[in-house]
Amino acid sequence: MKSALKLILIILLLTYGMDKLMYMGLNKISDKVMSGQSIGKLNQFMILKDSLDVIAFGTSRSNHHIDVKKIKPSSYNVGMDGSAIAYSATLIQLLPKDKDQLIIFNIDPNKVFVDDYDASDVKGLITKYNRNPIIKKAVSEANQDNVLQHFLWSLDYNGKAIGIVKNYVSPKYDHKMYYGFDPLDITEAQTETFKKSLSIKSNYDCDDTKKINPDVWKYINQINDFCKANNKTLVMLTTPTYDPECKVQYDTLKKALQSIGVSYEDYSGFFLEHNDLSYWKDKTHMSSKGAEVFTTFLKTELQKKQIIN
Repeated sequence: MKSALKLILIILLLTYGMDKLMYMGLNKISDKVMSGQSIGKLNQFMILKDSLDVIAFGTSRSNHHIDVKKIKPSSYNVGMDGSAIAYSATLIQLLPKDKDQLIIFNIDPNKVFVDDYDASDVKGLITKYNRNPIIKKAVSEANQDNVLQHFLWSLDYNGKAIGIVKNYVSPKYDHKMYYGFDPLDITEAQTETFKKSLSIKSNYDCDDTKKINPDVWKYINQINDFCKANNKTLVMLTTPTYDPECKVQYDTLKKALQSIGVSYEDYSGFFLEHNDLSYWKDKTHMSSKGAEVFTTFLKTELQKKQIIN
């Protein structure tokens, strides 16, 4: 019996040691990766965050719609495809507490008025789980961690290691020229595909009795509280869509945000009167041309409100 326990102990120690060696090796590689959404964009943000004046947060509709350099030179767009509010709320907690910064946060009703939200998007930060206490706390509080991660740290890279190595060996772009904004350049064929898709009826559930998801509301308040306490100007907005649906939800969202002192602007219908197929990749994502028109307008609006010079 004692021999069996001794053998198990040796195996556990060897496993622990090998895991830490692998973890350190993956850290060394990943820290040098500055391209790709698997880790590069996050790494670059972590390096630049303390020096930035303007930062755009949100989903793909922030990533592809807000050209932050047109707003101010010292800017970065950390919008992430496939993410939701927990991911961005956690990144905001990493910002410096003593620097005046403008936070532009794209928020969409279809990500707010949802029946179920498990904050699983925060797992996009999992590679920093055992390296950053703020991220570790956010992942744990969202119940998106794995009990084995406290012992096997290399699990932080589960599902991401291949993408990280690929970008380490062959970077997708020159990160020195990159500031997080990913414009969508479209072809004529894509425009034709989009044109045909307009005949497809939407199945979006526009229920005017729906309430803001409580977990989403928790993260909204977390963002607002951090910004108020740490010298940040928070501007929440909804970027344009081709044909906005369920406007009552936009109105409900605006009233809720106003009740906690958050500035919110609904720009979903920005192009309705002067729309053009060339402004769009699909119904919810603008092309680079559409993003340029919208960002120019947004900068003017921010100047009118004296939020930027």
